[in-house]
Amino acid sequence: MTATNAAAIVRSFCAAWERLDPEVLAPFLHDDILYHNMPLTPLNGKGPVMDYLRKAGPFEHCQWEIVNLAVQGNTVLTERVDRFVKHGKPIALEVMGIFEIERGLIRVWRDYFDLAGYRRQLDAL
Repeated sequence: MTATNAAAIVRSFCAAWERLDPEVLAPFLHDDILYHNMPLTPLNGKGPVMDYLRKAGPFEHCQWEIVNLAVQGNTVLTERVDRFVKHGKPIALEVMGIFEIERGLIRVWRDYFDLAGYRRQLDAL
């Protein structure tokens, strides 16, 4: 896996969120994925991760803006602003994401963000 390939996989995954369809995200995920949305409980396996993604939202719009991206081997770090619209109101979430790519799929995905700030934005809707 080259750094260019790993970065391209993550960029494509981030762009796929705009489709607002969790099933579009499934082909990017390794069957044995570990997803840890800090500080929530980690999810192990594609089934539980897909269940979580299907329940997220619903959002009327979604865009993941990659501010910075760095690659070391098969690990891709993203500094992002994940933007959503829910009930006509914008939500912006600053995120540091780490993706580990294995055989062309996301094997580990960790996102670090301010959960309290996100919940305040949701409560304001």
